[in-house]
Amino acid sequence: MSTKTVPVAESAEELATRFAALVKTWRERTYFSSKKKTMAEHPAFREIVAMGEKAVPLILADLDKNGGFGFLALEEITGADPLPAQSEGKNSDRAAAWIVWGREQGYRW
Repeated sequence: MSTKTVPVAESAEELATRFAALVKTWRERTYFSSKKKTMAEHPAFREIVAMGEKAVPLILADLDKNGGFGFLALEEITGADPLPAQSEGKNSDRAAAWIVWGREQGYRW
């Protein structure tokens, strides 16, 4: 006879703690890389993306507070691209566009 284990849902606090740890690891391990592909392939980043929709407000909050490359995860999770066509695509432009997008979508952080 086999027994099945039912996954226990993460609390919001546990999710935020796990997210913060993953972001810290990801930033530390990819700090010297300028290649977005290297950043996006890192296991910590992949785990953030795997969190899916529930990570979106956490990513937006981190992006709003710290800037960085969190928009890479947002692009994968949401499939959206809020960067205005006339923008040069600088990271600061991308982050700002995602912050506006998040607020327009009703996310609160």
